[in-house]
Amino acid sequence: MKLLNSKLASMVALAFLFSACSKSENTGPDRESSDVEFFIAASSGDGSYLLAVPDVTQGEASIVAEGLETDAYTAWVFPNEQTGIGLKYQKGDPGLGIGVGLGPNGNIVKKGSDFQIISRFTTYGPFQNKVLTIVQGVQTEDKNNLYSTFNFIDPSKNNAVTTITKSTTNLTGNGEYGTLSGVVPFGSNEFLSAIVPSKLVKNGDGALETAATAYPDSVWIAAFDKDLNVTRIYRDNRLGYASGRFRSQYYSSISDDGKDNVYVFSPANDENSTKPAGVLRINSGEDDFDDSYFFNLEEKSGDMIFQRAFHIDGDWFALAYVRPGTVNQDGPAQPNALALVNVVDQSFEWIKGLPDYNINPSFGLPIAENGKLYIPVTEVDKNPAIFIVDPATASATKGLTVHADEITAIGKLSK
Repeated sequence: MKLLNSKLASMVALAFLFSACSKSENTGPDRESSDVEFFIAASSGDGSYLLAVPDVTQGEASIVAEGLETDAYTAWVFPNEQTGIGLKYQKGDPGLGIGVGLGPNGNIVKKGSDFQIISRFTTYGPFQNKVLTIVQGVQTEDKNNLYSTFNFIDPSKNNAVTTITKSTTNLTGNGEYGTLSGVVPFGSNEFLSAIVPSKLVKNGDGALETAATAYPDSVWIAAFDKDLNVTRIYRDNRLGYASGRFRSQYYSSISDDGKDNVYVFSPANDENSTKPAGVLRINSGEDDFDDSYFFNLEEKSGDMIFQRAFHIDGDWFALAYVRPGTVNQDGPAQPNALALVNVVDQSFEWIKGLPDYNINPSFGLPIAENGKLYIPVTEVDKNPAIFIVDPATASATKGLTVHADEITAIGKLSK
């Protein structure tokens, strides 16, 4: 999201300095680098940059002459400790991708070949040291079913992309099409993905299209093996579908707790559903939802709708909420409020210390580290910063400030 602010003069000066930087090389100065560095994706004006820093708990950093200039990648996934994969969503056009790693002097360097995701992507995640992206609504010669295309990006093979197209119609047995949301490893050889159901109808040309589901009060999770065979379907009628959404993008709202249990968060964003926002649980190794577990979130959050769920540590999760009235805005509906939930004792608390959501801050993609959540926060007319969320106090403290317009993601890379 481009921020409209009053820093025009400084932007002009930054643009002059950026022009000296190569598009494909990091021209940052040599420095002694640790074996592990924090990765930061930031933007300023029309430029996007990647930099590595040893500490994000304090201080300031600049992308001027220190960042690797790249395209504006909308998502970052870390399939292993040494690799970050950037994904650029381009609406109806093929998606773009890049691999990066940590250079010898503490800089970010390109790793492997750039790549295209011809089929586009609408959701993504890590699986078996690869990145898996999925796109929905694929038409084939089969005129009675819609398909989904799965793309495996393999950093160990120069970011090679393997594409597989399979039908995801009637996954639940009710005849409807299943759009998939999220990729969450479940054990070593399976991943889970939430199913967003849609009725199939034919338009005037005889092509299949999706329409509102006849089952807005049900939630389904599909388990896939490494060959994309569906091994089982989890189903329940206590919640609606589990996915954050904005237009064609589906944001994962299911997450592992680090103990092989998976928590399924439903935002209740289907206007036809009568079910509240809530949480269900899939216990480690089980083939069904835990009937004894239900967490009603709507009682505690009011009319705000969350878009993403992030695991922090153990039983602690953070939910990124969208302020009422912004869900249907023209631009991306960015989360601007963060809640801390404990899924075992079912506590809920708005996190203190973050910018007030009424001044419309936006959050980037965070990471969890040593029991805390490190999340990028961008405010209007201020340099963005990393905020550190501590579940013990339900509060956030401001850490590293970056001289840029926006921080879109944070990660961690090892040599």
